[in-house]
This record gives sequence, structure tokens and C-alpha cells, in this order.
Amino acid sequence: MIVFFDIDGTLVTEGVPHIAPESAIRAIRAARENGHLMYINTGRTMNNVDQYIRDIGFDGYVCGCGTHIEADGETLLYRTVPKDTCLEIVELMRKCDMAPAYERRDCFFSDSKCRDLGGLKRLRIILNGEGKDFSRDVSDADFGFDKLVAWYDEKSDLDAFKKGIAAEFDYIDRGYGFCELAVKGLSKGTGVNAVCAHYGADISDTIAIGDSLNDMPMLLAAGHSVAIGGSRDELTRTVEFVTKPVTEDGIEYALKHYGLI
Repeated sequence: MIVFFDIDGTLVTEGVPHIAPESAIRAIRAARENGHLMYINTGRTMNNVDQYIRDIGFDGYVCGCGTHIEADGETLLYRTVPKDTCLEIVELMRKCDMAPAYERRDCFFSDSKCRDLGGLKRLRIILNGEGKDFSRDVSDADFGFDKLVAWYDEKSDLDAFKKGIAAEFDYIDRGYGFCELAVKGLSKGTGVNAVCAHYGADISDTIAIGDSLNDMPMLLAAGHSVAIGGSRDELTRTVEFVTKPVTEDGIEYALKHYGLI
């Protein structure tokens, strides 16, 4: 089996600090020792996959909602957004009064000309607390991004924003005034397919485990789909199996359910 794990709310707890339960670490290592392949599949870009997560031991990574895929140390795919499109999105964000965070595999960018809404402030605190640099700005000469997230409120023109990004990006509303934009044609689901193709594996031999709406593409793509306990109803109604919450040994419970450990 090839197992794909979301990070936030699935492999690690939400909130600060993020914690990977010992049961999850133990279960992933045991499944790998039993010959199964373990993969991260996350909306985070590669620079935001912390060392303590890497140290658990994974065979590869699908990052940035499918924009960056590594298998056994080999880069299978890396797609970044063309510079002209990046600059167009910056102007659209400003026009629609959003609060963006631009993500690239090596760094983050914010926009000093946009509002600093609460969610963006919290992200800055989290990243700074983890020793990650979030001081770069869209005015930097080498600005560019692979994907992005943004916050909005009643002052934002969300309809105009959705219309403006529709040709290039898929809009994922994460709730609570927070959205994520994934490059059209790429997703956590296309990442599952690419990894399967790399190994010549059948899609029926895959398991995806997630908790959020941006996990839906990989849950629909995988042969077996698992939602973490406490996930939104849209996910729990869709998946094959609902495991326990992350804080109640949900990863270990799921891997035992499928006989991997």
C-alpha cells in the first residue's frame, strides 16, 4: 500500500504548537517496516514541512497542493506560477481587499499594501515562532509563488476575486474567512496519481487520510479514503472510513483498520 497523509489536523494537531502524537509516529514507522510506502500529501510548500515531520520517515512528499512532488529523493514534478500571473494576482488581491500569503517551495511572501487580517497575523506569529522568515514582500525582485492562501471579511469583494482567479486557480474555501488557491489542473489528487505512476502501482493500493476540504481531491483519487474524527461533514459523508481524532490515536487506528500494522 501507498499511504498519503495530510499534515495539519491529520498527522499533527491544530493550534500551536503542532504536535505529532507518538502513536502516529510509531504506526507510520511500523507500516513502513512492513513494506508499505508512506507519503506526506499537504497544501504546505516544501519549506514548510518541518524537520520533526521529516524525521518520522517518509518515502516522499506531495507539497503545495500537487505543485511539487518528490519520490525517494527524486523530484517528479515542480510547477511554479508564471511571473506575469503572479503580478496579476497581486493586483487582484489589492483590488478585492484580501489578505494574502504567497507560498513558494523556498520562502513566503506577504504584501505590505494589503490589509493584515487576523488569520494572516496568526500565521506570521506561527511562522516566526518556528524560525521561518515571513518578512519578504511582493515588491522583492524575485517575487513569485507556487500557491497561496488568503483571508477575507465583509469588506472583501469575494465574488470578484473568485471570478478573477477562475481561469488559473481552483478556489478552496477553508471556512472562517480563509481560502486556498491551487493551480488549476494540479491538486493533492493529481499527486496521488503521479506517485502511483512512478511506482507502477494500482490506485486501488492507495490510502489517503485527511481532515479538510483541500484533502477532498486526494480522498476521491485514492483507492481507500479516511477522514480524521471530527472532520467536516462534507468529508465524513464522502470517505470509506472515519477514524478517531488525531489526539486519540487516529492515525494508528486507521493503519490497524487496513491491516498495515
